[in-house]
Amino acid sequence: MQREEFRGLLRRYADGSCTKAEKLFLEDMVLRNPVVGNWSWNSEEERVLMGIRIRQAIDEKRYVSRRSRSMKLWYGGIAASLLAVFGLMWSFGGKKNVREKPLVISETASYPSDGIRLTLADGSVVGLDSLQHGLVSHTGDVDIRKLDGGELVYEKSPDSKSDVAPELPAQNTLHVPNGKQFKLVLPDGTNVWLNTATTLTYPVAFTRSERKVVLDGEAYFEVMPDRSKPFKVMTHGREITVTGTHFTVSAYASDEVVRTALLEGGVDVRHQGKTLSLTPGFEAVSSADGNLVKKQSNLEQAMAWKNGYFLFDDMDVVSVMRSVARWYDVRIVIESNLPKKRFGGSFPITAGIDELLADLELVSKIKFERNGKEVRMIW
Repeated sequence: MQREEFRGLLRRYADGSCTKAEKLFLEDMVLRNPVVGNWSWNSEEERVLMGIRIRQAIDEKRYVSRRSRSMKLWYGGIAASLLAVFGLMWSFGGKKNVREKPLVISETASYPSDGIRLTLADGSVVGLDSLQHGLVSHTGDVDIRKLDGGELVYEKSPDSKSDVAPELPAQNTLHVPNGKQFKLVLPDGTNVWLNTATTLTYPVAFTRSERKVVLDGEAYFEVMPDRSKPFKVMTHGREITVTGTHFTVSAYASDEVVRTALLEGGVDVRHQGKTLSLTPGFEAVSSADGNLVKKQSNLEQAMAWKNGYFLFDDMDVVSVMRSVARWYDVRIVIESNLPKKRFGGSFPITAGIDELLADLELVSKIKFERNGKEVRMIW
Protein backbone atom coordinates (compact mmCIF):
# COMPACT_ATOMS: atom_id res chain seq x y z
CA MET A 1 0.00 0.00 0.00
CA GLN A 2 1.38 3.41 -1.02
CA ARG A 3 1.84 6.15 1.57
CA GLU A 4 -0.99 8.36 0.26
CA GLU A 5 -3.36 5.38 0.15
CA PHE A 6 -2.50 4.59 3.75
CA ARG A 7 -3.02 8.22 4.77
CA GLY A 8 -6.43 8.20 3.11
CA LEU A 9 -7.37 4.99 4.90
CA LEU A 10 -6.42 6.50 8.25
CA ARG A 11 -8.49 9.59 7.58
CA ARG A 12 -11.51 7.49 6.63
CA TYR A 13 -11.05 5.45 9.80
CA ALA A 14 -10.88 8.63 11.92
CA ASP A 15 -14.15 10.02 10.50
CA GLY A 16 -15.94 6.64 10.48
CA SER A 17 -16.31 6.31 6.70
CA CYS A 18 -14.04 3.32 6.02
CA THR A 19 -15.44 -0.10 5.14
CA LYS A 20 -15.72 -2.98 7.61
CA ALA A 21 -12.77 -4.74 5.96
CA GLU A 22 -10.62 -1.60 6.15
CA LYS A 23 -11.57 -1.10 9.79
CA LEU A 24 -10.62 -4.70 10.66
CA PHE A 25 -7.33 -4.32 8.77
CA LEU A 26 -6.28 -1.28 10.78
CA GLU A 27 -7.47 -2.64 14.11
CA ASP A 28 -5.56 -5.85 13.45
CA MET A 29 -2.41 -3.77 12.96
CA VAL A 30 -3.06 -2.15 16.33
CA LEU A 31 -3.87 -5.38 18.13
CA ARG A 32 -0.66 -7.00 16.92
CA ASN A 33 1.19 -4.45 19.04
CA PRO A 34 1.70 -6.07 22.51
CA VAL A 35 1.33 -2.68 24.21
CA VAL A 36 -2.37 -2.60 23.30
CA GLY A 37 -3.41 -6.17 24.00
CA ASN A 38 -6.23 -4.91 26.24
CA TRP A 39 -7.64 -2.49 23.65
CA SER A 40 -11.00 -1.11 24.77
CA TRP A 41 -13.71 0.89 23.02
CA ASN A 42 -15.83 1.40 26.15
CA SER A 43 -15.46 5.19 26.23
CA GLU A 44 -13.95 8.11 24.34
CA GLU A 45 -11.53 8.63 27.21
CA GLU A 46 -10.20 5.06 26.96
CA ARG A 47 -9.87 5.48 23.21
CA VAL A 48 -7.80 8.63 23.62
CA LEU A 49 -5.53 7.17 26.30
CA MET A 50 -4.99 4.01 24.28
CA GLY A 51 -4.04 6.09 21.27
CA ILE A 52 -1.35 7.85 23.24
CA ARG A 53 0.03 4.48 24.35
CA ILE A 54 0.13 3.30 20.75
CA ARG A 55 2.00 6.39 19.62
CA GLN A 56 4.48 6.10 22.48
CA ALA A 57 5.21 2.47 21.52
CA ILE A 58 5.80 3.42 17.89
CA ASP A 59 7.99 6.36 18.93
CA GLU A 60 10.15 4.12 21.09
CA LYS A 61 10.74 1.69 18.23
CA ARG A 62 11.32 4.26 15.51
CA TYR A 63 13.45 6.73 17.43
CA VAL A 64 15.62 4.36 19.45
CA SER A 65 18.73 5.77 17.75
CA ARG A 66 17.75 9.39 18.35
CA ARG A 67 17.67 11.36 21.57
CA SER A 68 15.22 9.80 24.00
CA ARG A 69 12.96 12.85 24.09
CA SER A 70 12.72 14.15 20.57
CA MET A 71 9.83 15.42 18.55
CA LYS A 72 7.60 12.65 17.22
CA LEU A 73 5.68 12.41 13.92
CA TRP A 74 1.96 11.98 13.98
CA TYR A 75 -1.39 12.77 12.40
CA GLY A 76 -4.39 13.46 14.68
CA GLY A 77 -6.60 10.64 16.01
CA ILE A 78 -6.27 7.06 17.30
CA ALA A 79 -5.65 5.32 14.00
CA ALA A 80 -3.43 8.20 13.01
CA SER A 81 -0.97 7.17 15.69
CA LEU A 82 0.07 4.50 13.17
CA LEU A 83 0.93 7.27 10.71
CA ALA A 84 3.91 8.23 12.86
CA VAL A 85 6.20 6.30 10.55
CA PHE A 86 4.83 7.94 7.41
CA GLY A 87 3.92 11.52 8.33
CA LEU A 88 5.69 14.86 7.96
CA MET A 89 6.53 17.28 10.72
CA TRP A 90 5.67 20.50 8.99
CA SER A 91 4.39 22.00 5.78
CA PHE A 92 4.21 25.32 4.00
CA GLY A 93 0.92 26.96 3.19
CA GLY A 94 0.74 30.10 1.13
CA LYS A 95 3.03 33.13 1.23
CA LYS A 96 5.07 34.55 4.05
CA ASN A 97 3.42 36.55 6.80
CA VAL A 98 4.73 40.07 6.35
CA ARG A 99 4.81 42.18 9.53
CA GLU A 100 6.10 45.70 9.99
CA LYS A 101 7.09 44.91 13.58
CA PRO A 102 8.03 41.69 15.37
CA LEU A 103 5.18 39.87 17.11
CA VAL A 104 5.74 39.42 20.86
CA ILE A 105 4.06 36.52 22.66
CA SER A 106 4.01 36.56 26.47
CA GLU A 107 1.86 34.06 28.38
CA THR A 108 2.56 34.85 32.03
CA ALA A 109 -0.07 33.47 34.43
CA SER A 110 -2.61 35.93 35.87
CA TYR A 111 -1.18 35.17 39.30
CA PRO A 112 2.57 34.81 38.61
CA SER A 113 4.57 33.09 41.32
CA ASP A 114 7.24 30.46 41.85
CA GLY A 115 4.70 27.91 43.05
CA ILE A 116 1.09 26.82 43.33
CA ARG A 117 -0.93 29.07 45.63
CA LEU A 118 -4.25 28.65 47.41
CA THR A 119 -6.07 31.85 48.40
CA LEU A 120 -8.46 31.20 51.28
CA ALA A 121 -11.76 32.95 52.01
CA ASP A 122 -10.10 35.37 54.47
CA GLY A 123 -7.55 36.46 51.85
CA SER A 124 -4.61 34.56 53.30
CA VAL A 125 -2.38 32.69 50.82
CA VAL A 126 -0.96 29.19 51.29
CA GLY A 127 1.97 27.93 49.21
CA LEU A 128 1.22 24.31 48.29
CA ASP A 129 4.48 23.18 46.67
CA SER A 130 6.52 22.97 49.86
CA LEU A 131 3.61 22.17 52.16
CA GLN A 132 3.68 18.69 53.67
CA HIS A 133 0.64 16.44 53.37
CA GLY A 134 -2.05 16.86 56.02
CA LEU A 135 -4.58 19.50 57.07
CA VAL A 136 -4.17 22.78 55.18
CA SER A 137 -7.11 24.71 56.58
CA HIS A 138 -10.50 24.30 58.24
CA THR A 139 -13.43 26.41 57.01
CA GLY A 140 -16.89 25.95 58.50
CA ASP A 141 -17.67 22.23 58.30
CA VAL A 142 -15.02 21.55 55.64
CA ASP A 143 -11.43 20.31 56.02
CA ILE A 144 -8.94 21.14 53.27
CA ARG A 145 -6.20 18.52 53.05
CA LYS A 146 -3.15 17.91 50.91
CA LEU A 147 -2.73 14.20 50.19
CA ASP A 148 0.47 12.19 49.80
CA GLY A 149 0.07 12.32 46.02
CA GLY A 150 0.09 16.12 46.11
CA GLU A 151 -3.54 16.82 45.25
CA LEU A 152 -5.79 19.05 47.32
CA VAL A 153 -9.02 17.57 48.72
CA TYR A 154 -12.09 19.23 50.27
CA GLU A 155 -14.06 16.99 52.61
CA LYS A 156 -16.65 17.36 55.35
CA SER A 157 -15.09 17.46 58.81
CA PRO A 158 -15.64 14.32 60.91
CA ASP A 159 -17.14 16.45 63.69
CA SER A 160 -19.56 18.29 61.37
CA LYS A 161 -23.08 18.46 62.78
CA SER A 162 -24.87 20.02 59.83
CA ASP A 163 -26.06 18.44 56.56
CA VAL A 164 -27.53 21.70 55.25
CA ALA A 165 -25.65 23.32 52.38
CA PRO A 166 -24.81 27.01 52.94
CA GLU A 167 -26.54 29.71 50.92
CA LEU A 168 -23.39 31.85 50.61
CA PRO A 169 -20.39 29.53 50.95
CA ALA A 170 -16.86 30.85 51.37
CA GLN A 171 -14.81 30.99 48.16
CA ASN A 172 -11.29 29.69 47.57
CA THR A 173 -9.01 30.33 44.57
CA LEU A 174 -6.29 28.02 43.30
CA HIS A 175 -3.52 29.57 41.20
CA VAL A 176 -1.27 27.36 39.04
CA PRO A 177 1.73 29.26 37.59
CA ASN A 178 3.60 28.70 34.34
CA GLY A 179 5.27 25.31 34.05
CA LYS A 180 3.11 23.61 36.70
CA GLN A 181 -0.03 21.44 36.83
CA PHE A 182 -2.21 20.44 39.77
CA LYS A 183 -5.08 18.16 40.74
CA LEU A 184 -7.98 19.24 42.94
CA VAL A 185 -10.92 17.30 44.42
CA LEU A 186 -13.90 19.60 44.98
CA PRO A 187 -16.35 19.31 47.92
CA ASP A 188 -18.77 17.14 45.89
CA GLY A 189 -16.06 14.67 44.83
CA THR A 190 -15.53 16.18 41.38
CA ASN A 191 -11.94 15.75 40.15
CA VAL A 192 -10.28 18.70 38.40
CA TRP A 193 -6.86 18.75 36.74
CA LEU A 194 -5.54 22.28 36.21
CA ASN A 195 -3.08 23.04 33.43
CA THR A 196 -0.29 25.59 33.52
CA ALA A 197 -1.11 29.30 33.96
CA THR A 198 -4.61 28.54 35.25
CA THR A 199 -6.79 29.96 38.01
CA LEU A 200 -9.91 28.28 39.42
CA THR A 201 -12.30 29.89 41.93
CA TYR A 202 -14.78 27.64 43.74
CA PRO A 203 -16.78 27.38 47.00
CA VAL A 204 -15.53 25.33 49.95
CA ALA A 205 -19.05 23.80 50.00
CA PHE A 206 -21.62 23.88 47.20
CA THR A 207 -25.04 25.45 47.67
CA ARG A 208 -28.33 23.54 47.71
CA SER A 209 -29.27 24.46 44.13
CA GLU A 210 -26.11 24.36 42.01
CA ARG A 211 -22.37 23.76 41.80
CA LYS A 212 -20.50 26.63 40.18
CA VAL A 213 -16.80 27.30 39.55
CA VAL A 214 -14.99 30.07 37.66
CA LEU A 215 -12.10 29.17 35.33
CA ASP A 216 -9.36 31.21 33.68
CA GLY A 217 -6.99 28.91 31.78
CA GLU A 218 -7.38 25.21 31.03
CA ALA A 219 -8.79 22.29 33.03
CA TYR A 220 -10.07 18.74 32.68
CA PHE A 221 -13.15 17.85 34.74
CA GLU A 222 -14.52 14.51 35.90
CA VAL A 223 -17.79 15.69 37.43
CA MET A 224 -19.55 13.76 40.18
CA PRO A 225 -23.11 13.08 38.90
CA ASP A 226 -25.96 14.91 40.67
CA ARG A 227 -28.93 15.76 38.44
CA SER A 228 -30.59 17.76 41.20
CA LYS A 229 -27.60 20.09 41.40
CA PRO A 230 -26.15 20.99 37.96
CA PHE A 231 -22.41 21.63 37.72
CA LYS A 232 -21.46 24.88 35.94
CA VAL A 233 -18.15 26.24 34.69
CA MET A 234 -18.11 30.01 34.13
CA THR A 235 -15.33 31.34 31.92
CA HIS A 236 -14.95 34.59 29.98
CA GLY A 237 -18.71 35.10 29.57
CA ARG A 238 -19.44 31.46 28.74
CA GLU A 239 -21.52 29.10 30.87
CA ILE A 240 -20.91 25.35 30.57
CA THR A 241 -23.57 23.23 32.28
CA VAL A 242 -23.28 19.49 33.00
CA THR A 243 -24.87 16.87 35.27
CA GLY A 244 -22.12 14.25 35.25
CA THR A 245 -19.43 14.04 32.59
CA HIS A 246 -15.78 14.15 31.52
CA PHE A 247 -14.71 17.20 29.52
CA THR A 248 -11.93 19.72 28.97
CA VAL A 249 -12.16 23.50 28.80
CA SER A 250 -9.41 25.65 27.27
CA ALA A 251 -10.08 29.29 28.11
CA TYR A 252 -6.86 31.28 27.95
CA ALA A 253 -7.62 34.94 27.28
CA SER A 254 -4.81 35.24 24.73
CA ASP A 255 -6.25 32.43 22.57
CA GLU A 256 -9.32 34.59 21.82
CA VAL A 257 -11.57 31.50 21.73
CA VAL A 258 -12.89 29.09 24.37
CA ARG A 259 -12.89 25.39 23.50
CA THR A 260 -15.01 22.83 25.35
CA ALA A 261 -14.28 19.23 24.29
CA LEU A 262 -16.50 16.39 25.54
CA LEU A 263 -15.22 12.89 26.22
CA GLU A 264 -18.16 11.40 28.09
CA GLY A 265 -21.71 12.47 29.06
CA GLY A 266 -23.23 15.73 27.84
CA VAL A 267 -22.78 19.47 28.25
CA ASP A 268 -24.60 22.64 27.20
CA VAL A 269 -22.46 25.65 26.27
CA ARG A 270 -24.09 29.07 26.45
CA HIS A 271 -22.60 32.26 25.03
CA GLN A 272 -24.27 35.60 24.26
CA GLY A 273 -27.77 34.14 24.15
CA LYS A 274 -26.84 31.07 22.10
CA THR A 275 -26.87 27.49 23.42
CA LEU A 276 -25.10 24.49 21.94
CA SER A 277 -25.39 20.89 23.19
CA LEU A 278 -22.44 18.52 22.85
CA THR A 279 -22.21 14.75 22.53
CA PRO A 280 -18.98 12.78 23.10
CA GLY A 281 -16.30 13.35 20.49
CA PHE A 282 -17.36 16.92 19.71
CA GLU A 283 -16.29 20.35 20.90
CA ALA A 284 -17.80 23.81 21.13
CA VAL A 285 -15.68 26.74 19.96
CA SER A 286 -16.83 30.22 20.96
CA SER A 287 -15.25 33.55 20.13
CA ALA A 288 -15.55 37.02 21.65
CA ASP A 289 -17.78 38.22 18.79
CA GLY A 290 -20.51 35.77 19.88
CA ASN A 291 -19.81 33.06 17.33
CA LEU A 292 -20.51 29.57 18.73
CA VAL A 293 -19.89 26.48 16.59
CA LYS A 294 -19.86 22.72 17.08
CA LYS A 295 -17.18 20.58 15.44
CA GLN A 296 -15.62 17.15 15.71
CA SER A 297 -12.85 17.25 18.29
CA ASN A 298 -9.35 15.86 18.24
CA LEU A 299 -9.68 14.44 21.75
CA GLU A 300 -6.12 13.20 21.80
CA GLN A 301 -4.90 16.76 21.42
CA ALA A 302 -7.42 18.09 23.95
CA MET A 303 -6.16 15.57 26.53
CA ALA A 304 -2.47 15.75 25.65
CA TRP A 305 -1.39 18.20 28.36
CA LYS A 306 -3.00 16.05 31.08
CA ASN A 307 -1.09 13.04 29.77
CA GLY A 308 2.24 14.86 29.69
CA TYR A 309 2.55 15.96 26.05
CA PHE A 310 2.51 18.92 23.75
CA LEU A 311 0.52 17.79 20.72
CA PHE A 312 0.58 20.06 17.69
CA ASP A 313 -2.12 19.10 15.19
CA ASP A 314 -1.34 21.00 11.97
CA MET A 315 -0.86 24.12 14.12
CA ASP A 316 0.45 27.48 12.94
CA VAL A 317 3.62 29.03 14.36
CA VAL A 318 1.84 31.49 16.65
CA SER A 319 -0.33 28.78 18.27
CA VAL A 320 2.70 26.55 18.84
CA MET A 321 4.67 29.43 20.36
CA ARG A 322 1.80 30.35 22.69
CA SER A 323 1.96 26.84 24.14
CA VAL A 324 5.74 27.08 24.49
CA ALA A 325 5.60 30.51 26.14
CA ARG A 326 2.86 29.39 28.52
CA TRP A 327 4.63 26.27 29.78
CA TYR A 328 8.21 27.56 29.92
CA ASP A 329 7.27 31.12 31.00
CA VAL A 330 9.28 32.78 28.25
CA ARG A 331 8.76 35.79 26.00
CA ILE A 332 8.66 34.83 22.32
CA VAL A 333 9.67 37.43 19.73
CA ILE A 334 8.67 36.43 16.19
CA GLU A 335 10.60 38.41 13.60
CA SER A 336 8.87 39.80 10.54
CA ASN A 337 8.39 37.93 7.27
CA LEU A 338 8.00 34.47 8.76
CA PRO A 339 6.35 31.94 6.43
CA LYS A 340 2.95 30.46 7.08
CA LYS A 341 4.43 27.29 8.49
CA ARG A 342 2.39 24.61 10.24
CA PHE A 343 3.56 21.92 12.64
CA GLY A 344 2.40 18.44 13.62
CA GLY A 345 4.09 16.46 16.36
CA SER A 346 4.31 15.51 20.02
CA PHE A 347 6.81 16.36 22.71
CA PRO A 348 6.95 15.55 26.45
CA ILE A 349 6.24 18.61 28.59
CA THR A 350 8.79 17.43 31.16
CA ALA A 351 11.65 18.02 28.70
CA GLY A 352 13.53 21.31 28.56
CA ILE A 353 12.84 24.24 26.29
CA ASP A 354 16.25 24.01 24.60
CA GLU A 355 15.52 20.45 23.48
CA LEU A 356 12.08 21.42 22.15
CA LEU A 357 13.48 24.39 20.21
CA ALA A 358 16.26 22.21 18.81
CA ASP A 359 13.71 19.70 17.55
CA LEU A 360 11.61 22.46 15.97
CA GLU A 361 14.74 23.67 14.19
CA LEU A 362 15.36 20.17 12.87
CA VAL A 363 12.05 20.14 10.99
CA SER A 364 12.01 23.73 9.74
CA LYS A 365 14.27 26.52 8.56
CA ILE A 366 13.32 28.62 11.57
CA LYS A 367 16.15 29.45 13.96
CA PHE A 368 15.71 30.14 17.66
CA GLU A 369 17.97 32.32 19.80
CA ARG A 370 17.34 32.13 23.54
CA ASN A 371 18.65 34.64 26.02
CA GLY A 372 17.30 33.78 29.45
CA LYS A 373 13.52 34.20 29.30
CA GLU A 374 13.47 35.68 25.81
CA VAL A 375 13.35 33.55 22.65
CA ARG A 376 13.74 35.14 19.24
CA MET A 377 12.55 33.34 16.10
CA ILE A 378 14.54 34.12 12.99
CA TRP A 379 13.80 33.07 9.45
